[in-house]
Amino acid sequence: MQKSFLTFLMLVVCLCTNFSSATSNPYSIEIEETLMPGTPAIHSFAFAQSGGKWLFIGGRTNGLHGFTPATAFPKQFSNKNIFVVDPVSMQTWSRNIFLDLPFTVTDQFRSSNMESVQIGNKLYIVGGYGYDSTVNSLKTFSLLSVIDVNEIIQAVINGNSIAPFVRQITDSRMQVTGGELEKLGDYFYLTGGHIFTGGYRRTVNNQIYTDQIRKFKINDNGINVSISDYSAFTDTTEYHRRDLNLVPALKDNGSTEYLIMYGGVFKRNIDLPYLNPIYIDDNSITVDYGYQQIMNQYTTAFMSAYNSSAGKMHTTFFGGMSLHSYNEITQSLEYDSLVPFIDDITTLTRNQDGTSGEIISTEKMPALLGTNAKFILSDSIPKYSNDVIKLDQITGRTLAGYVYGGIRALLPNNGASFPSEYILKVYITPDVPLPVEMVSFNSSVSNSNVILNWITSSEQNNSGFEIERKISDRENNDWIKTGFVNGSGNSNVQNTYSFEDRNLSTGKYEYRLKQIDFNGNFSYFSLEDAVKIGIPDRFSLSQNYPNPFNPTTIINFQISKGNNVTLKIYNSSGSEIATLVNEFKQAGYYSYEFSASGNLASGVYYYKLNSGEFEDVKRMVLLK
Repeated sequence: MQKSFLTFLMLVVCLCTNFSSATSNPYSIEIEETLMPGTPAIHSFAFAQSGGKWLFIGGRTNGLHGFTPATAFPKQFSNKNIFVVDPVSMQTWSRNIFLDLPFTVTDQFRSSNMESVQIGNKLYIVGGYGYDSTVNSLKTFSLLSVIDVNEIIQAVINGNSIAPFVRQITDSRMQVTGGELEKLGDYFYLTGGHIFTGGYRRTVNNQIYTDQIRKFKINDNGINVSISDYSAFTDTTEYHRRDLNLVPALKDNGSTEYLIMYGGVFKRNIDLPYLNPIYIDDNSITVDYGYQQIMNQYTTAFMSAYNSSAGKMHTTFFGGMSLHSYNEITQSLEYDSLVPFIDDITTLTRNQDGTSGEIISTEKMPALLGTNAKFILSDSIPKYSNDVIKLDQITGRTLAGYVYGGIRALLPNNGASFPSEYILKVYITPDVPLPVEMVSFNSSVSNSNVILNWITSSEQNNSGFEIERKISDRENNDWIKTGFVNGSGNSNVQNTYSFEDRNLSTGKYEYRLKQIDFNGNFSYFSLEDAVKIGIPDRFSLSQNYPNPFNPTTIINFQISKGNNVTLKIYNSSGSEIATLVNEFKQAGYYSYEFSASGNLASGVYYYKLNSGEFEDVKRMVLLK
């Protein structure tokens, strides 16, 4: 990557307000490192997948290129193998590209920064910058190759020739490197890029930018390849970009596909990246002058997801190179005109009204990496036909895919760099808006009773609230359901709820509400502080309930100091028929259940509490 070598000043800019408040986090991200022995450490490659296996063609096996002809793109660091990786069995296969095809075909397959896109079982590869064996020099190739993905994968695994599954034509309009290729509807779009000839020189401009977005059809019948309906759109200012990110996107609740060009380098007459996104659809190409991209302006691994219910298009960039980085100590953005390597993971959201915003994830890349890496979408995740994740259909923590390859740097600027050996699993957990918006949730205590009160501001599909309780500070203590309060279904006004949990023993209790919708989905709201039932200030024996009863009833009592306690049941003749309590009890509130046995007849019974200085008797009726 070409950078300015003028003396620069590191500036700390406080863009946090515009940056963080522009959007809310659509999902949390978790990065998990995984090992797959034998996989290639490469970057700037062409990629495809089929049957759960990954295919890698071309790219480089060193780090960031140097800035002299001798150090920029040495041919010994070009990848000369086609690799197949099975992420499940963790097996890797390879085949040298020169075994089956002539130099005129295979030289493109060891180049870097090819433009490529997979459509179905075909991988389309355009251009690329690399070593041309026929002229013994570096150049940008004028080639379009079409590859049968599954057949190539099987050929590599089985040690067979790849030649039958490669078709290639020469076309000067395909002489591009460092751009991006995507398909929209019936047309391919080749965006940005440049023609790069010879070795890299700081003082000699041997790069000719295309300044174009090229639109065309590719025709392939399995034998012959051709290009038709070609047109080109030129803008020497805004399309003067290379090393950008071209993102497949959706709008209109998922019914309309389009493309977004994010970032790219370098502006004319100044070595700074582009900040204004460009939107490409079937009928127009529009530069967004109302938004300037803050992070990740250089080619990096990215993941795209669409929330159709909210009409929001999200693009997450994994590290890479950026005009800004986030300083966690000062909690501010730092500006660096050299566009350094970063470890930040950021999500850029385009809202339904056309506004955009960015947010930084709390998760970081494990190193300064991501540049020229690839995000590989998981086969099992719900997705649209253009590989945009269906965010509405994800619940809970989900494997979204992998970040593979790229460049790993030791320092943000002017340090050593290497092909990344990291393979990262990416998990996302959608930040789904709760169906109930809670205004308040609090408690009060009356003797041995806890009164819970809560207020909602809005409800969607709300069946009601289960009230759950557990004793604080007790190991292996599960939540138990103590009641249920009906919800208000759908409501946009405040609703007030109350529940009384009666006759609790002395102790500390935690409470939570389990809000349940009519589909069985649920979420929790927890009471912030534990509730304490204290020691009674007097002795008391309560009337049993229910009364009359059949066959069980509850007897509550309270004692203000510890003592030997008895609680006994008598019939109307004064004969004892049951003893519920006969032991020492600490001061507190107590509750016991009496169940009439089958031989007890209907009639009047008495229960008697004795606690040292206190004694009381109450009457109850069994009615069978």
